[in-house]
Amino acid sequence: MTELQQRLATGKGKFTPLYEDLDTGPVSYEDSISPEFFEAEREAVFKRSWLYVGRSERLPRPGTFFTRELKGLASIVVSRRKDGVVNAFHNVCAHRGNKVVWQEHPQEESKGSCREFACKYHGWRYGLDGRVTHVTNEEEFFGLDKDSLRMPPVHCEEFAGFIFVNLAPDPVPLRTYLGDRLLELEAYPFGEMTQHYGFSAPIRGNWKLAVDSVCEWYHPPYVHARFIDKDIAKAEKMVPPPDSYHYDLFTPHMLTSVPGPPPLPPREPGTAGPAARDQKWVYRLFRAGLFGPDDVPDIGPLPEFLNAGNIKSWGNDQFWLFPNLSVQIWARGFYITYTYWPEAVDKHTYDIDLYFVPPKNAQERLAQELIVDSTIEFAMQDVNTIEATQQGLSTRANRQFHLSDQELLIRKFHKTVRDTVAAHGARDAKEG
Repeated sequence: MTELQQRLATGKGKFTPLYEDLDTGPVSYEDSISPEFFEAEREAVFKRSWLYVGRSERLPRPGTFFTRELKGLASIVVSRRKDGVVNAFHNVCAHRGNKVVWQEHPQEESKGSCREFACKYHGWRYGLDGRVTHVTNEEEFFGLDKDSLRMPPVHCEEFAGFIFVNLAPDPVPLRTYLGDRLLELEAYPFGEMTQHYGFSAPIRGNWKLAVDSVCEWYHPPYVHARFIDKDIAKAEKMVPPPDSYHYDLFTPHMLTSVPGPPPLPPREPGTAGPAARDQKWVYRLFRAGLFGPDDVPDIGPLPEFLNAGNIKSWGNDQFWLFPNLSVQIWARGFYITYTYWPEAVDKHTYDIDLYFVPPKNAQERLAQELIVDSTIEFAMQDVNTIEATQQGLSTRANRQFHLSDQELLIRKFHKTVRDTVAAHGARDAKEG
């Protein structure tokens, strides 16, 4: 039996020493405050990795489309062609470079349905595959080969209803990039959860610091005391101990499993809920909270790949798809995606999207709304800490920092980013 198997069997011992590529010494956060590293990271990571841009439910039929602004990387159009295939292309006109698809404001994302895309500048038109179908006053041009003109294509593939793009000229196939462990996600019924709630926020902090904040449960008694107990001593006791969690690393991706409270028992007929003096009364009234609804929807048996650590009171599995996507599958029948889009070394946009089985009545809808509100509040409490961390790190007063075993994923994540940047730099140097 390997050390990792023993750890899974007994639930005892530390995870970090089980991975030979990780050490346990102090770490540097220069990768989160260096403008030079930020530019290298953008080239090595974001311009060459598969990036999640949306769910396939956003394209329910041929002719539907949406645009994505990839924060300094590209502006793209994602559309479903007449043959049902999803494709993507740069949102740039072949005539004079105008952005083709936009509505009231060109800097904002848009969505809709059409037979063709028309450039607002001079009326050039494009099919759902991005190819030019009409050139205004075509006879006035010189030797124009219209059949060769198009909005430049972007590599686009679907997996389990998630749409990914890759800006590299010749990327590895998406399924190869994900690997066997993440391919197991196909067994989960994402397609049944079409009730969507989304939220986006600008954050004055490096994107990796935001990822860090969701990679460990060391901080909740202090950052999220309002959700747990205002008495810090009580909050510390209410958070599960360090050996309650499970971690797995499958480079460049990773996983953490988290315990959570069981749902409340069914409400007695004719009762309206507890008195308002109970600080948790709203959760009990609407039968929902941060960990999901108490009335769990029936989505069938959960796939075997979930809760690989056999946590007794399992709350969720959080799959990290490198570089910037987290898919969080909850025990109570819903899922959340978190995506992080860097704009500068000290600025990024944070997207949170929650997906539920469509509610059958007002009570279920209110329960979902409460989960969404709780999730956003929880996330925004992290944001203040992220921005404070950015300010502290930027002084460089401290240059070495210390991570516990509970922060294993943080150690691994930063190492993966640094290794990716270094490998790309080495290739460039060799080719140069």
